Amino acid sequence: MLKPQLILGIDPGFDRVGWAVGYFQNSKFQVTDLGCIQTNNKDDIFSRYAQIITELKKVAHKYSPKFLAIETLFFAKNKKTALRVSEARGIIIGTLLDEGLEVFEYSPNAIKLAVTGSGSADKQAVEKMVKIQIKYDLNGQIDDAIDALAVAMTHGFTKF
Repeated sequence: MLKPQLILGIDPGFDRVGWAVGYFQNSKFQVTDLGCIQTNNKDDIFSRYAQIITELKKVAHKYSPKFLAIETLFFAKNKKTALRVSEARGIIIGTLLDEGLEVFEYSPNAIKLAVTGSGSADKQAVEKMVKIQIKYDLNGQIDDAIDALAVAMTHGFTKF
């Protein structure tokens, strides 16, 4: 039997980075693990970026995913926040390219469409459909981790 091709889904940020690892088997998404990298808002931004790099490398080394599925930047009204998230996305992508992952990007609307069937679904609808479609205890998970799971699922629905 072939080893499943693991997908690392990322909900990017600089304050919190949601991540989820899983794969498709028998037309269903199977969760391997998920979590959230929480940086300290009292640290300078470069220390926070360094922490993201360190933690992502740990995830990549532990699970050896083949694919990175990452959400594209949603332009926020706050330009400073948008800039920091954009920088974090670059760091995340660069780190995981260096780890040998193939990178795929998905817009928020594409994720909503893949998971719920509607590109205009709200955050609660996405979370509800993620919980319905997988067999994994998501109680106590931060929404960034669930969002990352939705990104990983989108890659699976799109490519497999």
